Amino acid sequence: MIGGGDIGSTLCERLAAENKDVVLVESSEERLRQLGAVADVQVVHGNGASPRVLREAGLDDAEMLIAVTDSDAVNLIACLVASRESVIPTKIARVRDPDLAAALPGIFGDDPLDLNINPEEEAANAIFKTLKAPGAGAVFEFAEGRVQVVAFSVDQPCEAAGVVLSELKTRLGIESNIVAVSRNEKLLIPDGSTQILLGDRIYAAGRPDALASLAELLGKNSAPVRRVVISGGGGTSYHLAQLLEADEDVTAKIIEPDGERCKFLVEHLKRSVVLQGQGTDPSLLREENIESADAFLALTPDDEDNILSALFAKRSGAGKVMALVNKSSYVPLVSAIGIDAVVSPNRAAVSAILHFIRKGKVVSVTTVGAEAAEALEIVALETSELVGKPLREANFKEAVVGAIVRGDDVIIPSGDDVIEAGDHVVIFALRSAIPRLERQMMVQLQYF
Repeated sequence: MIGGGDIGSTLCERLAAENKDVVLVESSEERLRQLGAVADVQVVHGNGASPRVLREAGLDDAEMLIAVTDSDAVNLIACLVASRESVIPTKIARVRDPDLAAALPGIFGDDPLDLNINPEEEAANAIFKTLKAPGAGAVFEFAEGRVQVVAFSVDQPCEAAGVVLSELKTRLGIESNIVAVSRNEKLLIPDGSTQILLGDRIYAAGRPDALASLAELLGKNSAPVRRVVISGGGGTSYHLAQLLEADEDVTAKIIEPDGERCKFLVEHLKRSVVLQGQGTDPSLLREENIESADAFLALTPDDEDNILSALFAKRSGAGKVMALVNKSSYVPLVSAIGIDAVVSPNRAAVSAILHFIRKGKVVSVTTVGAEAAEALEIVALETSELVGKPLREANFKEAVVGAIVRGDDVIIPSGDDVIEAGDHVVIFALRSAIPRLERQMMVQLQYF
């Protein structure tokens, strides 16, 4: 692992907890001390672009190199050294510069990067999916989008409030499973007797059409997002605006204080309106009729500014309000004050990297709820102890099956359903349950 910042440190902790042998190369001695105290990783102090340092870290014996420093150049040089001086099978780099990312095939030739990750682009994709889902606070996709896990806030009296989960199908006809409930800042794995209460944040698994029906039951606005106001013109905003421009019915307005960045956005975007100003300026937001915006997205580099501007937009009457927040300690606060969704480019990048390195056995993994839980898509092997028996006999602890994908069919299971070999199983689990769950599914954590 080259780089011990937010992404590198999170990946180190996750992989070390799964008994991977992880070596971290980091130029900051302070970061090395901090991470060495919380994760079982070897540490090497030095420049990750140095061949000598990489050899000292054990490059010749490594099966994977992940370069996620703040410098595109360091990340690419580290991967080039790995390509030229070792037979390392897998190389992953964080590359923010889109021009540099486009040039990667020519740089690496016959031994290409296996994955180049852009946190801002990953965050933009996550925001775009959330904007498209009615009432959603977050959207996680599985089985090529046929199954989603969607977060909803139960923030108003509605038909679903007070309903016992077992009655969602029988009484209300909703074909989805509630796989988790966040209540009083605790994430719970529910059972059929759990009630949906006002103030809950629920996570539901199902097909997109069924989740849209659940959103309606929760009193969520089903009108499509048409008018979007974005505070901040950085990489996440730029990539998101490109996605929004593909829909001719959507208009995007970007507020950015830096004149040069405004010029860049005007030159590189086609239909988006760019204003020079501060997204935290109430008078500017009122001039732009923030109260009639379908969505307001606070995406500046400053967490505090994002929270403040998002709160003002929400209280002014904007529709869906989202804030970019990288400090995990702020996430519970943001939800408590009524902001609809939190965006973290670093967390999006971690999920994308884990998704890639686990493909083939654990197909997908997504961190949920300030890393308290994970939503996983796992292929059921013939030797799994869970195959061939009803789910009610599976002895899950702190985990629940949200959906089973069998060929072209999506099954929203009950306790009588049976997992078959080859099924793609979408499971929601607390972090403490994952080692046991992986043993039950017989998915050995050997990705390489």
